[in-house]
Amino acid sequence: MATPDLPESLRAQLARQADQSPVETVREFMLGHVADAQSLQEVRGRLRRIAQHSTRLHRRVLRALESVTAAPLPEGTLARLVGWDGNWVLDDQSDAGAAEFLRELAQLLRGILEEPDQAR
Repeated sequence: MATPDLPESLRAQLARQADQSPVETVREFMLGHVADAQSLQEVRGRLRRIAQHSTRLHRRVLRALESVTAAPLPEGTLARLVGWDGNWVLDDQSDAGAAEFLRELAQLLRGILEEPDQAR
């Protein structure tokens, strides 16, 4: 993406995000948007507000969520993403339970992206 009109600090941040692994992208999302939420409704509300201005975050995180739930990862990776980074306590705290939760988050993002006023 050509970004000559953006400040160097913003271009550096975009480059860093582009170089992140899917696991790191999900970790950053969980820490920044899920960890202190009391419910998925609260997460949805936050993400809808962000989408009023840009859906770049939503699309980037959705790709990362799809990747981490489809790829074989070291045992415990998904459970740590949800339980530790996301500060979310699941009934099933295994990787399988965490994968299901992450798929729910992906579906939540898809739903926001499909809303008519979120065509950014």
